[in-house]
Amino acid sequence: MQLQQQTLFDGLETEFPEQTESLVYVDHYQDCSHLFVDPETPLDELHSFAESLNLPGSAYKTTGAIPHYRLNKSQRNKALELGAMSCDDAGVDAMTHAWKLPVIGICVTVSADPSVKISKDVRRTFGFRDLQPGALLKAAVRTQGQLGVTIKVIRVVATRKEALSKMEHDHEYGRREAAREGYPHLSGKEFVNCFCKKYKVIPATPVTRIEFTDV
Repeated sequence: MQLQQQTLFDGLETEFPEQTESLVYVDHYQDCSHLFVDPETPLDELHSFAESLNLPGSAYKTTGAIPHYRLNKSQRNKALELGAMSCDDAGVDAMTHAWKLPVIGICVTVSADPSVKISKDVRRTFGFRDLQPGALLKAAVRTQGQLGVTIKVIRVVATRKEALSKMEHDHEYGRREAAREGYPHLSGKEFVNCFCKKYKVIPATPVTRIEFTDV
C-alpha cells in the first residue's frame, strides 16, 4: 500500500500577497534629490510616502515640471529602503515629458476648516473644445486663508458645449451645477451673473462645460 506523505500545510488555505512595485520615484542625484510620482498616480500617495519619511511640508514643491519633495542624501537612502524606485537621467526625462500636461484655470478651493467640504468637479470655460474623456490636466488647489496654491492632476470625464443661460432657465439644474462649480451658496442665476460680470459675456454665450475627477 502506497502511503501519502502529509505536510504541515495540508488542509490549510494559504494566500501569499502579490509583490507590487512602488509607484514613488527618486532621481539619482545624491546630495539634493527629488521624490515624485508619475501623473497617473494620485499625489496623495506621494504625500503618504513623504509622511513615512517624516518630511516637513516645506519640502514639497510645485514649481518646475513635476510636483516633488526635496530630499537630502540620508532621506534619499531611507526612501530607497522603503521601496522608492531610483530613476536615471532617461527616466527623469521621460517623467518630465509625461508631466507636461495642459494647464487649465480650475482653482479648487479647499476650506481650512476640515468640517467644511467644498467640492468641485465641473468647470465652465472657453476653449478646450477638443478635450476628450480620459485626458489629464493640471489644476490648482487653494486653501482658504493661505497664500499660494498646490498642483493637482485631474482627469476629464466629459465635455460639452452649452449656453450659460441653461443654468438660469432650469432652476434645479442651475443650483446643482453652481454647487458642482464650487459655489453651493449661489443659485444658477447668481452664478451666471458672476460669470458674465467676470468674463464680460452675456448669458447666451456658449461655453465648454468640463466634468472632471481627481487622479
